[in-house]
Parts: sequence; C-alpha cells; structure tokens
Amino acid sequence: MRLLTATFLLLFSSLAHSQSIIITGKVQDADNGKALAYAHVGIPEKGIGTVTGEDGGFTLKVPQAYAGSRLSVSFIGYATYERPLSALQSPVTIRIKAVPSSLQEVVVMDERAVEDIIRRAVRRIPDNYPDKPSSVTGFYRESRTNAVQEYLYMAEGVLDIYKTSYSNTKEGQVGLIQGRKVILSVEEVEQHSGFSSGHMAAHRFDFVKNREDFIDEAYFDDYRYWIESITSYEGKPVYVIGFNRAEGGKGRMKGSIYIDTLSYAFLSARFEILPEGLRKIDDYPLYAGNWKANRYTVNYRKVGDKWHFSNALREGVYRDGGIYSNEIAITEIEPGRGKPVPYLERLKRGDEFLEITGTYDEDFWKNYNTTPLNTGLQQTVVQLSNQEKAAEVFDSTFLARLQTRRDSVLRATSGGSEFMSKATPAMDKPDGFKWRFQTAIGMGSHFLETGPAAMRAAFLEHADGPAILDTEAEWDTRSFEPIAHLDFNLFFRPNFFIRGGWSRDLWNSIYRERSLGLGAQLNLSKGRPFFLRAVAQHSHHKYARKIAAAENEFGKFKADNKRFNADRINLYYGSRIHSLKLTLEMALELHPGRELFIRGGYMLPFARQQHLYLKERRQLFNKKERLPLDDRILVERNGEPFDGRMTPEQSFFVTVGLVFK
Repeated sequence: MRLLTATFLLLFSSLAHSQSIIITGKVQDADNGKALAYAHVGIPEKGIGTVTGEDGGFTLKVPQAYAGSRLSVSFIGYATYERPLSALQSPVTIRIKAVPSSLQEVVVMDERAVEDIIRRAVRRIPDNYPDKPSSVTGFYRESRTNAVQEYLYMAEGVLDIYKTSYSNTKEGQVGLIQGRKVILSVEEVEQHSGFSSGHMAAHRFDFVKNREDFIDEAYFDDYRYWIESITSYEGKPVYVIGFNRAEGGKGRMKGSIYIDTLSYAFLSARFEILPEGLRKIDDYPLYAGNWKANRYTVNYRKVGDKWHFSNALREGVYRDGGIYSNEIAITEIEPGRGKPVPYLERLKRGDEFLEITGTYDEDFWKNYNTTPLNTGLQQTVVQLSNQEKAAEVFDSTFLARLQTRRDSVLRATSGGSEFMSKATPAMDKPDGFKWRFQTAIGMGSHFLETGPAAMRAAFLEHADGPAILDTEAEWDTRSFEPIAHLDFNLFFRPNFFIRGGWSRDLWNSIYRERSLGLGAQLNLSKGRPFFLRAVAQHSHHKYARKIAAAENEFGKFKADNKRFNADRINLYYGSRIHSLKLTLEMALELHPGRELFIRGGYMLPFARQQHLYLKERRQLFNKKERLPLDDRILVERNGEPFDGRMTPEQSFFVTVGLVFK
C-alpha cells in the first residue's frame, strides 16, 4: 500500500512538472532599450512571481491551472505592463514606458510636512500590510567576492517562510526546501568564517515590519527629510522622500523612501548605512561589522488588498573592495492564514547557509521560481562545472540535524491544482562535528535542613583572651536555601559535554558553589527534541548560616590577613564541602535557540571543614573573611561547644530554568 501511495504521489508530481508554463524573456526601457533589473514579473492575484536579473532577464514558471491569467510587469517609475499568458511566446522582450517625475505638487512642502507623510504611512501599516501571519515561498542567494571581484562562493536555496503579522514584533521562521552551493576557491572560503542568519533575509530586511529608525518618529530629530520627486507605480502617484542624517543628529542611514500618495503604503526603500552607523557592533536585523559600505534595496508588492514583502538586495563592501551580497525574492504567497514551519524543518538564526551544499544543475529547481544569475556568477558556475568541483547534493550532517522534508512530499496549493515535489536525498552518516556552547540559567532550591538551636559565636583576641566579637541568636528551622544557577555546557561530541557551573544564594546566607564535570544526553523524542541529561561533577561548596550581627567595641583588629574596623560585623557558621554532584535533567526545546529544563540532583560529600565567617556591615567595600575553627574561635550550640556539621550528610536540589544555544 505504501509503495502504491508513493508511486501515486510521484506520478502526480511528474504530471504537475510537465504541465507547467515556462515564460522566459527580458524587460527593457521602451525609450532606450536599457535592461531593467529587479522589475517584478508575475501574476499578482495568484501571489506568484519573480524578479529580473541585472540584464533584465527572467524565467517564470506558472502552473497550467493559471493559463488563463494575465502576466504583469511592474517597476517603480514605469507604466505597468499586462498581457494574457496565452498571448506571449518565449522568449519575449517586454518594453515598458518610463513615467516622467514631477515636483509641481510638492514644492511648498516643508520638512515637517514631509515628516507627516511618513507618520501617516506608519499609522496606516495595520491597514496596508498583513494583519495575520502568512506563508510564502522565497528564493535566497548569497555570494562573496574577493578584492578583484572574483567570486569565492555562491549558495542559494528555495525557502519555506512563515512571516508573522505586521502587528507582531516576533521574528518569523524559515525552512529549507532545496539548496545548493558552488565554491570556486575552497582555500579562501575555509580561511574566513561563514556568515550566519543570511537565510533570515525575508525577516531581517523588512524595514516596514522592523520599523527601522528612518521611519520611526522617535528618531525624526536625527534625520533630515525632503521630497525628491513624484513618480508612479501601477498608474498611481508615489512620493519619493529622501533622507539623511541631520546636522548634529545621530541618524545612521541615508537613502530614499517610496510611499503611495493615496494609500500611504511604503512601496520601497533604498538606503545605506553611513560610516558612523557602521561602527555599531550589534545591528541585527541589519548587518554590522568592519564594512566599507552596507547598502540595501527593499521592495513590496500588492496581493489582494494588502502589501507584502517582495524582494530585497543587500550588498556589504569589505575594506579591500570585496562584496558579500544577499538576495531574497518572494516567489509565491499562499492564500489564507499562514502556518508555522514544522519545528524540525526550521533553520536556526545562527546557521550558516553556506553549510548547505548541492550539485549545480540547471534543472535542480524543478518548478520553483528563482532569480537569474548575474554575469559574474554565470561565469563562476561555468568555470566550476568545467573543473568538476560541484559538491554532493546537500550536506548530510546538516540534513541529519534538521530532519528536513521527506522524499517526494506532495503539496497542493489552495484554490488551484498546482502540485510540487519536494525531494530530499538519502541520508549518510554524519561526517563531522563542531564544538558548541550552551548557556543555562535557572532558579531553584537546595534542601539543606538546619534545625532549631540556640547559637553563640565569639572571636577572641587570642586563646583564653577577651572576646573582640561575641553574639548569640536563636535559630529557627530552615528547610531549604533559594539559589540561582549559571552553567556552561561545552559539547565535544554530539551527545557528550563538559559542564561548568556556579550557584549563589538569593538572600540571608553565605552560599557559594562551583562545579566541573562531564555529562551525556539522550533525545527521547522523534518530534520536538526532549532531552534527558545525566551529569557527574566535582562540587566545591561553601555554605554558612548567619548567627547575628556583633557590636565591635574593640576597634580595629586583624583576622588572618584582613583588618576589620566596622562598628557591626555579621558572624556566620558553616562548612566548606567537597562533594560528588550527580544531576539528572530533562529539557524540552521551545525553539531551536532555547530549551526549558527541570533538574534534580544529589550532593554526596566526601570532605568538609567547619568555619566561622566574618562580614562587615554598612561599609562601601565590605571586607569578609573565612576563619577555620581554632583556639581563637568559640562556637556553642544549646550551651555546648560545637564544631560539627549543621546540615545533613547528603542533600538534594531542584532547579528549573532556560538553556540558550
């Protein structure tokens, strides 16, 4: 039965591929024949489309079910082109007419009036952009050149993208459908670290959703705004608003914003980071680092009554002139409410897209729409093919970790008969592992029971001499100490790690613990990861309970290596304990970068020593000292000399918290 089902799915997939309409051509300026790069070509009402390359070329794949639709070509500043698909024969040359710019309507606008246009556009975001999550298919490409503009590598992929609504500040999700890369200079690529989170470009470069500071009213004083011109898009007038850093302001960018004059929707923006802004260390979602320049072009398109993120190009220029670029184009917007990317198929923000490899093949993408290669990349691919350096399809380690889509998954889009095959090649054994860190923070209780007692402690000037400090108090029963944990896990194998930890009390005691040891984990789930971890560590633990504050009428005195002179000094009695710390932990992965854990464990002491602790009060720098019990220390419990332990021989603890990867 399973074989028949698989055969049925593959048959439908093949039929779908054979019934696709493929349109190729170029988009040019009608007056001078100039190629128009990044023009949108597609069927807007179906949410299907692509963008032209730098030579104006495009290839659009349309399901046969949409054969009766009309092809639309749109570009800001040009009249929109529309023709029935049935009237086009590939290859087609599409010439569109430029619409003259005008400043006549806006010459009287002052800067405040221009700012009001942006304010109104921001307030209209809930009306103009999706108010519920959406699922889209996108094509992503990143590449890198050296100082003489020779390509070092290119990586690209078809992505399953889940975008949250524009009223939700939470970043969306990305899953990999298919991916490949070509590397021309293996040595140079290996010498430089890869870039992470490039595949998040559909979220990172969406300046409207992220409310970048040049459209944020809180930063208006840091920028200067003006009307550059009035242009046109799809027959409607569009404001072109220029912006730059204001004199004395802290603006980090300059560029142009395109806003529809009727709906006040943001249609596009072209901006770059100023030299002062490039010095910002953490600039996520944009790029930060030692760049010579950092430029962005971002476009939106209308589907139904809402504007959607359409495509973006980001170019980062190195100090030596090399370029790292990111291209993202949304090629299909699915109707209805979007569905999150299945958990095991999500790419992490910190993943390096370059890790995904594949043989470069012109037929690799099947029915997925992609964006054309520029001339330099075309030459790179040809050279790579001639040198037979193409890698195997997909990196097995990456796939094993992601457990991406099953072989020949059949997908039907709503409202049509389009079927697409998403094939995943066979798995191999993992062939490598990168050391990785985890950080865990948590809060809990250490069950160190101390019973009621009348406690007295004194610190003497010398043996049999007068007391410098002398205090007593009644201890009540205490069952546990509230504590906070901080741990670091260093994984040196996929399921084995070194753990170092620190624990501190939250109040009313001296509690200091540090530990180091080894651990192992086991994933108990075939779905969302659910880990069971066991850890054995050596624990060095200092624990003391406060007796009371003693009045210092003696004045300055020396306790071991420190001189005390505070009027009041707290006295604590406790132990320094060496233990074997055994921990059992369960952790559920909330998302790829975070886990929720609950942990329990036993402390099995094998050595301990009792101490009296002194700690100054009401001093700017409180001195404290740990004193081993000797003939200068007097401790009494219920009127009897006492030098024993005050806690159980063995103890256990419970902690809950979060793991950050």
